[in-house]
Amino acid sequence: MTYARIQTTDNRPSGEFPLTGIIAGHAGFAGLFLLSGQGQTGALLTLWKSREDAELASSRTREAAGPRPVDLTFDAVYDVDDDLPGSAGPASVALVGWFDGPLSTARIAAARRRGREVIQPALRSVPGRVRSFVLWQPASLGFVVVHLASSPEVLTEIGRVIQSLPVRPDEDPALLTGPDRLEQYRVVAEG
Repeated sequence: MTYARIQTTDNRPSGEFPLTGIIAGHAGFAGLFLLSGQGQTGALLTLWKSREDAELASSRTREAAGPRPVDLTFDAVYDVDDDLPGSAGPASVALVGWFDGPLSTARIAAARRRGREVIQPALRSVPGRVRSFVLWQPASLGFVVVHLASSPEVLTEIGRVIQSLPVRPDEDPALLTGPDRLEQYRVVAEG
């Protein structure tokens, strides 16, 4: 299993900080997407080979580079429930959908089933989609869905495709509500 760590901030540093190189050298490192949002907001999505490596990443970075140059507004480790590669690359934009927990057992099962049986097959054919992740947080019983794409227009197309998918007769629409919030970012580094 792969693990993901998401960290967000409202005060991105303006100067250079060799974050990507430092993190890439940590044990268990499997990938990184540094994201820039509106104003000074930002996010860091890192991928890890073990939960322990994901949890130790910040202390390892502190040992290598000193104190963190930003204050975090969010920091959590997730299981990577699904990792759907696309046909394009590199990523220039990201759309992050937050499904805040705790979600009911029925809603979790319905979301996983729809994602794997309906949404993922439809997204495979979207040109310009780089990669999509479904991240599961067992402690909060919540999900985060991340779509990486080559352009903002592709993110719009991903949203259009998902919204156009009909609810199947065996699905309960009450269990298939959308994300609690959506955030769009520019991808400023990938590794």
